[in-house]
Amino acid sequence: MNTWQISVQDACVQTLIKQDATLAHLINQIGDLQIQTRPDPLKSLIRSIIGQQITVAVAQSIFQKLSIAIDDHWTVNQLSQLRESEMKALGLSQSKINYIQNVLFAVRNGQLNFEQLYKMDDNSVINALTQIKGIGRWTAEVFLLFTLQRKNILPIYDVGLQRAAQWLYQTTKAERKKQLTICKEQWQGCASIGAFYLWEAIHQDLLQYDSIYDIPKDHKN
Repeated sequence: MNTWQISVQDACVQTLIKQDATLAHLINQIGDLQIQTRPDPLKSLIRSIIGQQITVAVAQSIFQKLSIAIDDHWTVNQLSQLRESEMKALGLSQSKINYIQNVLFAVRNGQLNFEQLYKMDDNSVINALTQIKGIGRWTAEVFLLFTLQRKNILPIYDVGLQRAAQWLYQTTKAERKKQLTICKEQWQGCASIGAFYLWEAIHQDLLQYDSIYDIPKDHKN
């Protein structure tokens, strides 16, 4: 399993603790993180496309079915052999089938070169990926986080991050995206780490409590 180990003692985490007292409470509650990365770039992009605008559980189910259908061989040739009817039977919508086919075409014709992406800066990666229909900013940012492991990415349009920010900073639903924008500025250089802690708050079911200050000492991760 490929993981990104994040320790509370890491320089970025210590910087966030000093810069954001509210986030510091969450970091102290959660402790070290172990993030499962997505090192296969093609597999990662398709996984993110599948996950667009549906629940995590539904996305995971479709992704697993697709993986079985191609015998876990995430290559352009293997994926191209699937008929549209087969992809629809897995639960994919026509639009997402089109988006996946767009990615496969871009790889085949050289428009999308994964090796080059590793050498680009963050904005250049986003610009390159979003040239392909079906890949928006959120998908590109998730790719930067989990595949390229860039340290300064905060997907402001991620609904999960918005929910976690609303809870942590005790803001309103109308203001939560603005709060993430503030966080992005405050966490400059280490925003990815802040994003991982917000997601972890959801994974550990911390949002069931009224605030970060109301979590009981016996809460189980």
